[in-house]
Parts: sequence; structure tokens; C-alpha cells
Amino acid sequence: MTDIGYYETLYLTRPDLTDEELNKVQGKLKETILNHEGEIFKSQKWADRNLAYRIGKYNKGTYYILVYKSHRSAVSEIERNLRFFSGDVLRFMTVRIKEEVALRERAASEVSTQEGGVQ
Repeated sequence: MTDIGYYETLYLTRPDLTDEELNKVQGKLKETILNHEGEIFKSQKWADRNLAYRIGKYNKGTYYILVYKSHRSAVSEIERNLRFFSGDVLRFMTVRIKEEVALRERAASEVSTQEGGVQ
């Protein structure tokens, strides 16, 4: 049985996060995945939303989605990094997904990019 799987991490950031702060978080996630022989299929902003309840001093947040293939050990490292950025990342969740779902997300992401969508 292989140690490589397909994962989706959804994380919620402060609504006032600067581009520099966001790039730091996303850069660390990308670095972690690549260091664990992984491949990113999709990494993009999902939505700005009002929160169901206040988290810290925030009533709003920005959701980002990350779909990737990697060694299982990358997941715990990613979540450790997201905890490290706790001032910027309010919440996160990672689930294991099927390969077909990951490939479909990559195809959709490529079409979005070709059509001028934001990555």
C-alpha cells in the first residue's frame, strides 16, 4: 500500500490579510507539499463570506481551497504550519479525496486559468 494520497485542504483567513501575509502562508503550504514529493492540482480563493459566528474579532473571512497529491506525512506538516499562522488562518480542515475528484479539480482549475480566472 502506498503512502501517497489525494487531499483537499480548506482554510479560512482573516478578511484583512495583506497580499504579503497571504503569500507567506501559501508559499509555506506549497513548499511543504513539494518537499513531500507532492503535486498541487488546485490552489485558489474560494469565497469571501460572513461567518456563522465570530472568530476572534472577525465576523467575515476569506476561504481558500488547496487540492493536492502528496505523502500522508505532508498533511500533518501542512496542518502544523496552518496552526503556526494562527493569527492569519482562523480555521482549516483537510479531507482525503479520491483521485478522480482531484483530477477533475485540476481540469476545472486549468479551464478557469485559460479563461482568465484568478488563481
